[in-house]
Amino acid sequence: MMILFQPTWILPIILACTGCCLADLDVLYTWKYVDYVWENDTQKEAAIASGQCDATKIAINDVQQLPDGRVLVTTPKYFDIPASLSVISNTSGDGGPLLEPYPDWSWHTTERGSSAIISVNRVKVDKCDRLWVVDSGKIGNEQVSPARILRFNPATDELVESIEIPDELSHNPNDASKGKLELQAVETEGDCCEKTWVYIADLEGWGLLIYNGSDIWRINNDKLFAPQEPYTTFSLNNENVTLTTGLSSMLILPDGFLREKSTIFKPMASEVGYGGSVDDLHNSFTGNDVRYYKTNFTAPSQELARDISSDGILIAGFPTVSILACWNIQWPLYDANVVTLQTSDEYLQFVSGVKITEGIQNGVEGENVWVASIHLQQFISGTLDITEDNYFILGGNVKTLVNGTNCQTRPHPLVDDLNDKFFFSYNP
Repeated sequence: MMILFQPTWILPIILACTGCCLADLDVLYTWKYVDYVWENDTQKEAAIASGQCDATKIAINDVQQLPDGRVLVTTPKYFDIPASLSVISNTSGDGGPLLEPYPDWSWHTTERGSSAIISVNRVKVDKCDRLWVVDSGKIGNEQVSPARILRFNPATDELVESIEIPDELSHNPNDASKGKLELQAVETEGDCCEKTWVYIADLEGWGLLIYNGSDIWRINNDKLFAPQEPYTTFSLNNENVTLTTGLSSMLILPDGFLREKSTIFKPMASEVGYGGSVDDLHNSFTGNDVRYYKTNFTAPSQELARDISSDGILIAGFPTVSILACWNIQWPLYDANVVTLQTSDEYLQFVSGVKITEGIQNGVEGENVWVASIHLQQFISGTLDITEDNYFILGGNVKTLVNGTNCQTRPHPLVDDLNDKFFFSYNP
């Protein structure tokens, strides 16, 4: 089912060790709790008085390095908190590095009305250095503003484009109470990004939205985009958390591996991964069917965050196993081609964000991976101990991390389609 608007892959991992093995992964930032660079004391005192500035209700979710080296983080509004999108400042407080709301405080105030940034789960910088943001417009379960796609120029921090998403697209068509949008992937075509497609998941209403620069439409499929009931329970440090999260970790595979442009994705609360033809997704606007593929692998954990390098090295973190793993997509997806890169019960307890960016990280130039992790079970249960480290951003050079493993890049031929990667034709 598709609605129009006109204007896993899964990693089969064998854990090789336990504890903290961070030989090639640097701990870049840590927080006991999140605090901000306030404009003045009066502003902070007002936030404390209103209950917005509650350290136990602000959680870091995603990370993105900007082209100028600044690092963005998202803090989704599970509760009414001061700001949902921020740059990590050079100033530290008692809880850790202070956050500076992006682009500035004025975007996160009630005075801005419907144009304020409400809640952001994930962000993405495309190959033309454009910053894409999807604002769900929700605080907790309340839709306080229409969902929007925002495009910024990070060189000037100016808003270039704002697209309001109609309610009939941002919510499940059969249950308007279900709907929460999150950016998944940005695909570009041409040296100057002459064509762009933005892919957005409805985490709660279980759909996929596509924006092609002029039109937005929605694909609904409860078999592909919805969670699987047995996997909605997440066991973290002997505590169980229930998360009914749908489509997540969608990636557009880079050129040079398949003759046909392809995507892979999966629901977060699921044991299986899927793939599809990107051209089919483009053409779904006119009602054409999409060919889907399904893996025949299961994994020891659900999956939330992953990214892929320009040369096909896919790196992923997991909610319930404390590892960072990789798969080079030049090889079929099976056990021998999947590598556990790092293991740490402390730093990789619940990986919520993974980004691979070209730039400089800790003095190392090249493609680097950024990893955000959180002590989620304590945040959800309200037992967060703000005297301990609870949020982490880790990083490392991709080539260094995979050197000497089966994820290391080697010469490879083009293959026809996802069947060659152990994704098999699937008719949902």
